[in-house]
Amino acid sequence: MFICGLTYILDNNEPKLLALENVSVEANIVDMISEVKICQTYKNTTSKTIEALYKFPIYENSAIYEFEAEIDGDKKIRGIVHEAKEAAQKYEEAVASGHGAYLLEEQLSDIFQCSVGNLTPQQTVVIKITYVSELKHDSESERIRFVLPTTIAPRYGNPQSNDGKVLVPGNVPLVPNATLKVEVTCRMTSMITSIESSSHLITTELNIGGDNKVAKIQLAEDVSYLKKDFVLVAKSKDLDKPRAFLEYNLRTETNCMMLTMVPYLASTKSTPTELIFIIDRSGSMSGDPMNKAKEALELILRSLPEDCVFNVVSFGSEFTSLFPESKPYTEETFKTALDHVKSMDASYGGTKIFSVLEWVLQTSQDKKKEYIDFPTAAFVLTDGQVYNVDQIVELISNSLSKRNDQLRLFSLGIGNSVSHNLVESISRAGKGYAQFVTTKERMDKKIIGMLKNAVNPPIKDYKITWIDEKSSTDNDDKPTASSFLNFFKKLSSDAAITSTLKYCSTPHKIPILYSGVRFIIYCFLSKEVSPPKHIILEAICEDGPIRLEVPIDPVTLQGSKIHTLGARKMIQDFEEGSSYLHQIMKITEDNNLDQGIIREQIVDLGKRFSLASKYTSFLAIDERENLQISEAKITPKPEVQVRVRGRIPKGYLRRAAREELFVSSSTVSKPKQTLQELVADILNFPAESFKSDRNDDENEKSFNVKRGKNIEILFNFLRLQSYDGKFLASEEFYKYFDDSGDKVNSNLKKSIPQAEEENKLIKEEIWTTSIAIKYLEIVLFPKFKEESEICFEKATKVLKKLVMENEDGCKGNNSEEKVKWVLEKAGEWITKWVNEG
Repeated sequence: MFICGLTYILDNNEPKLLALENVSVEANIVDMISEVKICQTYKNTTSKTIEALYKFPIYENSAIYEFEAEIDGDKKIRGIVHEAKEAAQKYEEAVASGHGAYLLEEQLSDIFQCSVGNLTPQQTVVIKITYVSELKHDSESERIRFVLPTTIAPRYGNPQSNDGKVLVPGNVPLVPNATLKVEVTCRMTSMITSIESSSHLITTELNIGGDNKVAKIQLAEDVSYLKKDFVLVAKSKDLDKPRAFLEYNLRTETNCMMLTMVPYLASTKSTPTELIFIIDRSGSMSGDPMNKAKEALELILRSLPEDCVFNVVSFGSEFTSLFPESKPYTEETFKTALDHVKSMDASYGGTKIFSVLEWVLQTSQDKKKEYIDFPTAAFVLTDGQVYNVDQIVELISNSLSKRNDQLRLFSLGIGNSVSHNLVESISRAGKGYAQFVTTKERMDKKIIGMLKNAVNPPIKDYKITWIDEKSSTDNDDKPTASSFLNFFKKLSSDAAITSTLKYCSTPHKIPILYSGVRFIIYCFLSKEVSPPKHIILEAICEDGPIRLEVPIDPVTLQGSKIHTLGARKMIQDFEEGSSYLHQIMKITEDNNLDQGIIREQIVDLGKRFSLASKYTSFLAIDERENLQISEAKITPKPEVQVRVRGRIPKGYLRRAAREELFVSSSTVSKPKQTLQELVADILNFPAESFKSDRNDDENEKSFNVKRGKNIEILFNFLRLQSYDGKFLASEEFYKYFDDSGDKVNSNLKKSIPQAEEENKLIKEEIWTTSIAIKYLEIVLFPKFKEESEICFEKATKVLKKLVMENEDGCKGNNSEEKVKWVLEKAGEWITKWVNEG
């Protein structure tokens, strides 16, 4: 991993580090959108005029829309967006002419490079970059996740062509002598209930100015720079509710709407599904990432539905699969998979993700005849970063088209510097969704949520009505290629309107609605269309039709943030082959869409909305007087040739790596909880309610929940569950609730109830499974409901089956009453067990 920073090259072609005096980051979070301004101050402390460059990461869905250079504190040069090749050429010309020049280019969608030309001796320059981002929904309700990327991890594979840009392959390190200031302001529509960071120590000031909807966050410690991404999770009341906003852009004289919500869909009957788990076992996954992945996989295996087929595939430099093809979920395959997961390590070398995806997608397509109608859901767990993201997207898109959408890919990014571009691109192309965890966060809840969404039929056949039917012939409006090409031109043009297209939404392929996952979509309105009062979402699901009418916020926003995000999403559609124009070409059976047209559209969007992109770059030129030019002019050609060819001198990377030794981080360890305090915390009881006259050792024995903290309690208990959901009447099960370990004389065994009128004991497996269900519900659900819910449902389902097959001893007139009766008895026992301590 290399920290981003500034380097320069002199006559000996040896990259040197330029002093970074300070960095300041100001972030403003408003509900589910963030605006980030980064200011980096550099000073040329050498005696020569130099040309320098630095790279920096941004969040994958971000849109850079402002770029400014401030020279010696008294001169500001604002960057203007040009076509990328044109910007690079003008930059080279300006440098050759002795002018100051500043060029901002996209290397990948989440990595940018800034080139600083003709920085004179002792000159100070402040580079200011502003971007906006959509914020991801975190795994819990009413929470958003803000990420400030600070590192570029080494990427596996070969970089793509520079395409005429002034890009240098590889990464550049940061001099560890700068001061760093990070300040985040949260402004929410409703009360902020919590703010936390899993990556860094922070200080939080809530209720700013007496307003409980505003908070300020800063780093709690002085650091020179961040060696891992800064992650902030904020929770605010009603953040998940459906909302719609309208923004008017004065410069373009246009309106853009944004619809957002986090749907919570009723659980429907699961569909028999092929489930494939693709696990990154490259060297970088060693330690915590691999251990957490193994724990998550164990929980997944215990949560699989009985009617699925599944496989586990490991990848690195090569890949291997547990089974040659997916197999039915049985006791035998469950145990085989469990043993396989326990033996996993991070010994697979590099990260060749393309080849493993290619194999998985092909084998899922060629599965056995009896499973041919099973939809496929693949889950990718990785911390890796690769260059060939475009190839991966194309591979997934082609596979989806062959499977008639009977394929979905979900991705989970692991680690402190994971490529959001890779992880998001996989899930976006695969019509799933992505989640992220740092090395300090658990992934269990997030991947179980993915499993639930994967086995339930998605809501994908729905439509959004953006404008009032009275003012539109929406249903008869058949967009053509020419109408689309002219749409954005007419947004700010006074020329006669030649198109009948009244609006354009993005992403063009409306995302699938997933329970608990934020949904955001934009819509640009043509000038002649009046903004509506509400947006209508309609769908058909198993329970019947759904119609949701979302009123547009009465306050029209003034500015460009929503326009900018919408334009960035439109560019993403073009880049990934999912735009309106691509769809039109498919309808006309002309799939050979000219890349020149795509480039033209991206350039037009970039210029119109002032966006850096694959084909557009920011350029700022400081035109100097003749005297200044004669003093500043350098001969950049040798250095430029070295830079374009991307030669990294021998020893450079080793020295850069040594800079990592200067990185320090502090952590705060929490005091160890006693067992009584831990269980009390889970149950939300006062710890004192568990105390008795016995000493601490005896108290600990009275709660023979296996030693461990937090999620380990859940894992230890679920290991007692059979693959089909039953909790067998084993010695281990009785020992869990009674430290005597005597199955015959166990208090739990002695308490097996009987129906008075029948004088028969219920079957032992019915009792142990009922006890497990109530233990999950009463003790573990308060903290681990999402993680254990599928196992709970499996146990509940098998209990009903057991009662139907063995009704003797259960009180009631029918199976439903008998199940209710035995669960009531189990609930009474668990409650007594808890209270007795």
